[in-house]
Amino acid sequence: MTDKTHQFKQVLNDHHQWPCPYVYKFIVPSEKMDQFRELFASETLETRPSRTGKYTSVTITSTMCSAEEVMEVYEKAAQVPGVMSL
Repeated sequence: MTDKTHQFKQVLNDHHQWPCPYVYKFIVPSEKMDQFRELFASETLETRPSRTGKYTSVTITSTMCSAEEVMEVYEKAAQVPGVMSL
């Protein structure tokens, strides 16, 4: 585990009492939305296209039980080329 990953995990544990709802925000290239939807098929995605349509903002709210679960979702999203996590 890198120092940055360890630090992020510590911040999550310091600011959240598990289980709790966690809000994820991503910017996804619009041409990759099908791939993103496939990875998160069991989640409800709130989407909004950018003004030009090149990108789509995605919000996912899920109940998470630990910092590790939160980090797994970010790692899963990173499989989609060009995705940005906010």
